[in-house]
Amino acid sequence: MRDHDLSDEQKTALASGVRLVEAGPGAGKTKTVVARLREGTNDGRAIALLSFTNAAVDVARSRCRDEPALLEPPNFIGTFDQFFHRYVLTPATRRQVGKSPIYLSSWDDLPRHLATVPPPKGGVGIRLSRFGHHEDRGWEVDESRLNRTEKQTWSKLYPSSRKQLTEAANKRIKGLHSSHVYDTSEARLRALAVLQKSGEQCLQRLARRFGEIIVDEFQDCDGVEHQLLDLLHAAGIHVVGVADPDQAIYEFRQTTNQVYERFRDRLDPEEISSLTTCYRSTPAICSLVTSLRSVGRSEIVADPDHIGGADVIHVVVGSGTKAGSAASELVGKYGISRGNTRVIAHRKSDARILIQAGAEPPRGTSRMEVLLASLSVLRSGVEPHARLAAARKIESFILDQFCWPADAHVDVQAHRLETVGVTADQLRGLVSTLLSTSDSWDSASACAAGVRSTLESFAAGVHGDLVAGLGRRLVIPEKVWRFWDSRKTASGVNTIDKPRWGHVHGVKGDEFDAVVLAIPAKSSGSTHVLDDWENDRNTEQRRVLYVGASRARRVLVLVVPKSRKSQLERILSNAGIVHTIVLAH
Repeated sequence: MRDHDLSDEQKTALASGVRLVEAGPGAGKTKTVVARLREGTNDGRAIALLSFTNAAVDVARSRCRDEPALLEPPNFIGTFDQFFHRYVLTPATRRQVGKSPIYLSSWDDLPRHLATVPPPKGGVGIRLSRFGHHEDRGWEVDESRLNRTEKQTWSKLYPSSRKQLTEAANKRIKGLHSSHVYDTSEARLRALAVLQKSGEQCLQRLARRFGEIIVDEFQDCDGVEHQLLDLLHAAGIHVVGVADPDQAIYEFRQTTNQVYERFRDRLDPEEISSLTTCYRSTPAICSLVTSLRSVGRSEIVADPDHIGGADVIHVVVGSGTKAGSAASELVGKYGISRGNTRVIAHRKSDARILIQAGAEPPRGTSRMEVLLASLSVLRSGVEPHARLAAARKIESFILDQFCWPADAHVDVQAHRLETVGVTADQLRGLVSTLLSTSDSWDSASACAAGVRSTLESFAAGVHGDLVAGLGRRLVIPEKVWRFWDSRKTASGVNTIDKPRWGHVHGVKGDEFDAVVLAIPAKSSGSTHVLDDWENDRNTEQRRVLYVGASRARRVLVLVVPKSRKSQLERILSNAGIVHTIVLAH
């Protein structure tokens, strides 16, 4: 890719003084970032390109395949966390204690017995990941993070029991930290502490190596991440953020648009470059996506040479598989295959019910529910991100059925595999075996027997022992079996011809010829997403809708419940968005 491949807007974003590239959806953000990487620095120092997901990193790497030297040291292309692990926290920890830390994306990556803290008198536990840190009080339960079962447990505990559980959680987390096992948030805090307290040499070393750091998805940076980047900038490294502020949909990370807007307001106008032409979507889709913006300052303009598609936004009124069938019929008229269509929603369940039947998991305490719920995901047409997460849950389920030392603090998957003498490939093979045999389970007892037989055969060839009383662990409650049976009836193992579906967070950064986007019937917060859109409120759920709609290249179908039909029509009409209405029967 050379300069003549770029638009005038994209060329402007390559200027050395630019510190923020604000890019709308489909505006060639990755293309521009890679072009900036190719440009290099004026003084010959290296460039680091950071993003928050491995998927985004893989896309950037693929764009550099014709110039592989860009991927080699001293340059760095990887995730935000990998950068600070490699160059800050790991070296500091090795100097201090002689070993490297163990990094987890979340405490949920721990084995079940370590990831969950049981109440004092037994029962359903609270996951460590549900605890938020307070500088003066340690870790306390964040009730907004609790699922339904955990909320029931927490609400029934007396204050004294809550205190005991909280103390146990604090002890567990402190023990993990003392063993240098960190989740993502703790690793970032510790990297910041290293640079603030004794990191002058580290900062100087980084500044000698890197002349520029480009941060993709910059709108997702929280306060700690901004502090880390500010330290690098103060050390003489040019930091460039690349962002679409309306795609900030991670409020669970305590990230808000205010952090981003404060950064933007500190910059001079010439330090900000905007990419406003959308090379992805039709004019109709661009019009709708512009209407959904609440932070970005520019209108999203469709490329006049776009390949074409629907000249209207399609609206299907209804719910369930009838609405899903109507949406699929509309997409089919444009000759778009199921493989190039995504059915998405804020909640995965809202997307799933449009294309297939089947109950929701009961979300109880049964170990077998974890296995069956994960297998049901693999049997469905859910997006790859969710399938990978489900496979990892099955791997954890398998390893949880082995005996492990009760005091093992660094009992993460890599160590467990090494202990029993199993490779990651062998473990993945066992997941495939369970998936392929699941179609033959015609009763709860046959399912339990099949799982037990598979585990025992596997254990016979490794160095570990299965837990005593394995059969009791594999008992399947009736409500769990009903859930599995409904999912099994609705889907088969062969998912080749199934439309893909999932939640918006799982497709962020992707694009598809057609998107079927479900608008929820009920509010997920104090207001409904259509209320926020109509009243121009900047909320997480409105930004989620923005991200979902902007994934579409040629066709966008909105599925809205009957109760919200007139409101959506009013919003579209007031915004001048051409649309059609189809009633699902």
